[in-house]
Amino acid sequence: MSTIRVSATSARNNFFELLNQVAAGTQVIIERDSKEVAILAPKKQTIDLAALKRASEATHGILKDYDPKRDNPFYGKKSWPNLGKWDEGLKFKKK
Repeated sequence: MSTIRVSATSARNNFFELLNQVAAGTQVIIERDSKEVAILAPKKQTIDLAALKRASEATHGILKDYDPKRDNPFYGKKSWPNLGKWDEGLKFKKK
């Protein structure tokens, strides 16, 4: 994260430009009389743990009815008949 220093007067006059820079990831230190008085920094992203827990509980058991032989698109009446047989005659080098 890059950091820039500006005076309080400059920060007041260019506030919206500074907000755009902060939104882009730049940290801004505001000084008055050559002393740091404030820092503008991007907001840290937070994870809503309650919503994540609700979503995981809602999807629990979603794959219990999945059958790889029945539900796999590579097997069945509409699949290519030679699927799985394309490499039968190939010889591979042993490592």
